[in-house]
Amino acid sequence: MTAARPRAAVTLYVALTLLAAAACSLAAYSMHHEVELGGLIAFIALSTVTDLREVRLPVIGHVTLSFVPVLAALIVFGLWPAILVATASGLATVTVTRDPKKVVFNVGDYVVSTFVAGLFYLAFVPAGPTFVQTVLPAFAATGADFLVNTVVLAGVIALASGGRPWSIWHENYQWGLPSYMTGATLSLLLAWLYLWLGLPGLVLGVPPLFLIWYSYDVYAGRLRDRATHSSEVASFRDELAAAVRSQDELRAVQRRVANEIERARGIQADLLPRQAPEVPGLELAHRIEFMTEMGGDYFDFVPLADGRLGLVCGDVMGKGLSAALIMTMARSLILSAARDGRSPGEVLREVNESLTRDLAGQSAPSFLTLAYAIYSPDERALLVANGGHNPLLVFGPGGPREFPSRGSMLGVRADLEFPEDRVVLEPGDTFALFTDGLTEARNEARELFGSQRLIAALHGAEGTPADGALAAAWQAVSDFRDGAPPSDDATLLLGRVLPIEDR
Repeated sequence: MTAARPRAAVTLYVALTLLAAAACSLAAYSMHHEVELGGLIAFIALSTVTDLREVRLPVIGHVTLSFVPVLAALIVFGLWPAILVATASGLATVTVTRDPKKVVFNVGDYVVSTFVAGLFYLAFVPAGPTFVQTVLPAFAATGADFLVNTVVLAGVIALASGGRPWSIWHENYQWGLPSYMTGATLSLLLAWLYLWLGLPGLVLGVPPLFLIWYSYDVYAGRLRDRATHSSEVASFRDELAAAVRSQDELRAVQRRVANEIERARGIQADLLPRQAPEVPGLELAHRIEFMTEMGGDYFDFVPLADGRLGLVCGDVMGKGLSAALIMTMARSLILSAARDGRSPGEVLREVNESLTRDLAGQSAPSFLTLAYAIYSPDERALLVANGGHNPLLVFGPGGPREFPSRGSMLGVRADLEFPEDRVVLEPGDTFALFTDGLTEARNEARELFGSQRLIAALHGAEGTPADGALAAAWQAVSDFRDGAPPSDDATLLLGRVLPIEDR
């Protein structure tokens, strides 16, 4: 039933077009006058040859010739003979289609469009015109013929396909006016040759017929192109469906990866200290921020059996998941080496040996910078070894002091030694371990925050609790970035020796 409705609508549309053509024919017949029968027959014969053939011209493109003899007959003989030529042209489509409905529709369409074009022509052409006076009316008639013919065609296609007439016209016919106007020029040439030379003049119009022979190949080629286009569209749809399936699969994989990364992020967060241990006479504060979900920065506290406290601050080359994996491996090595209270230099030496062995043969080089310090509450002293990491900073009455690294980064080469520094602290002194995510923070102008700004921020907070000093340093970095995104993971670990009156 659904398919029957469009067929019935098309049949009704064709019938109405044919009725309109009949009315146009009667109206045109009422205006006819005697014409030269031989010339009219010649134009009719010419129309049967040129119908639905196209001439390919440079720049202009394909020019439909079906209305060329019709317009020429209108110029030479008048409206009624032009209607007869248009009828013959429509009937000639039987050579292209065996569908009677299509042939009848073509006849009706040609007659109606020719009648409207003829009215335009007669409205603009003066009585007893010279040939020059027919030129502009001929082009006006061509415009009317183009509009009526293509609109009627778009209507029947819309009924058959269920599309919108305007969309069909816009997609298929809006380009056709230049070719119609070129055809009008050929019509004027054909009419002029006939008015000048009679029937022999039509012979001089035969050269375009050579192009008609070629244009049949063009027409057949277009049919092949349509078939090819249809197959390409079908192939594209298949590829699009496959792409959609691939996208769905990719999204599913991405969700699984995101879930796994979230689980790994949770595991890494659980490995970091949630709060600092209590150490007599020492106040601790810490903060770490990863640039992505996971990172290569690491800090930790290692309580030792004799009451001392180990403090770890490290940074793996790189960012993200790979750095986090190496840092997790390094954490296990650090805790294993530090538990028995060995000195910082010995701990770094053992960790370096293990990392160098485990990272050997990696396709991408990896290394770790690490500072390990042991704080002794009884002596108020730090013993620190530094493997390629940022310097230990100490702030006190004598001003800021830096204890730079005297060892190499870990995981690159075995058999390395890591010298130690012993730092005696006074009540009120503050020490800091940090990663380069702070000093290498950049602003919009790509300037580095630098170690001097960090020292100035911490020195300015001297005498304040460790939490306050940490917040002041972090705020200084944030103010410097001024909205620029972080470029690396960042860690800051602060220890403040409490004044005697605060203990």
